[in-house]
Amino acid sequence: MRTWDEAFDIASKSFAHLGSETVLLSSAFGRTLAVDAVSLCDLPAFETSAMDGWAVCGPSPWKVIGEVATGKASEQTIGNQECMKISTGGVVPKGATSVIPWEIAHEDAGSITGVIDLGANIRPAGVESNKNDILFVAGTRLNSPMVGLLAATGHDKLVVRRKPRIAIFFLGDELLHTGVPTDGAIRDALGPQLPAMIEGFGADVVFARFVKDDLDTLNSQIAESLHDADMIITTGGTADGPKDYVKFAISQLRGRYLLDCVKVRPGYHILLATIEHDDRHIAFLALPGNPQSAIAALTSFGRPVINSLLGAPTMPPSAIQLAQEFKTQEGFSRLVPGNLEGSTFTPTGYLGSAMLRGVAQASGFALVGPGGNSARWLELPTF
Repeated sequence: MRTWDEAFDIASKSFAHLGSETVLLSSAFGRTLAVDAVSLCDLPAFETSAMDGWAVCGPSPWKVIGEVATGKASEQTIGNQECMKISTGGVVPKGATSVIPWEIAHEDAGSITGVIDLGANIRPAGVESNKNDILFVAGTRLNSPMVGLLAATGHDKLVVRRKPRIAIFFLGDELLHTGVPTDGAIRDALGPQLPAMIEGFGADVVFARFVKDDLDTLNSQIAESLHDADMIITTGGTADGPKDYVKFAISQLRGRYLLDCVKVRPGYHILLATIEHDDRHIAFLALPGNPQSAIAALTSFGRPVINSLLGAPTMPPSAIQLAQEFKTQEGFSRLVPGNLEGSTFTPTGYLGSAMLRGVAQASGFALVGPGGNSARWLELPTF
């Protein structure tokens, strides 16, 4: 049995990066770079105007000799006390020493007058980046502004990590998939949320299936998935009860255990193994069946496994302050759903391992250390 920190370290470092693929820039949002992305040109690639106005040379007054066409470089050269009309982003013509905004200039009979500092409102070439500057290192997950910057610096395609392919198996005879719980059956709450959460971590869910508590059925279903999956995730069946079959399934697959229970509540009954199939090492993460426990364990240990497959760093949780004290089981950490205001954590309530209301109102978990004297922050994925 491992501590939370030991388990986190194992989950972060036990699986090799997946291969890479080249995608169009338009498909790069949310993808993880497989190689460093560099600027393919200076940005801006040429001197540009920061304002709508006139590109001028020397002191006022300036004679208007033309206009800079949008998106084109002018062939004219501005001489002393001459100017050309220019728009924001326009290529500054040769000879220009400043750009005077139209708001502070006066136009009269083909002449412009005003006062402007030397070099004002001209963006130098390369002020944002130079050609071959590293913009983002391998392992960076791309958001919209990053994709925009890569477009501005000339990229049409990017080399990214292949998305991990995840197969999910939800175990339990007691699960209903529609309607109101009745006659001892409970409504499945993990099926609607786990795939979205996993995709929020940057993976693809290739299929999600519900499996009855039957070892032969579970074995055959998992065996089917091994050809397509990079990672298998199960929910429920991780303890040692009469219908807890996950350990038997891992044994029949000749899995090698990396984690067998972790000193944390909720999320104690978690298993992490590696399965060899066709010269590949497939991650097998078995989550507890209680909803809050499953979400806490997936956030703690599923995300670092997926990051490892993507070649992305998993940052250790950062220290926070607690608004109140929390009791912890001796030697155990505790995961408490709640929210941060600044660096201060406040719980949402509804803290039972079977409860979802507290997690539904939370933006993350406080990882309270043994003894309850310190805490760190684990953020839930946002959409």
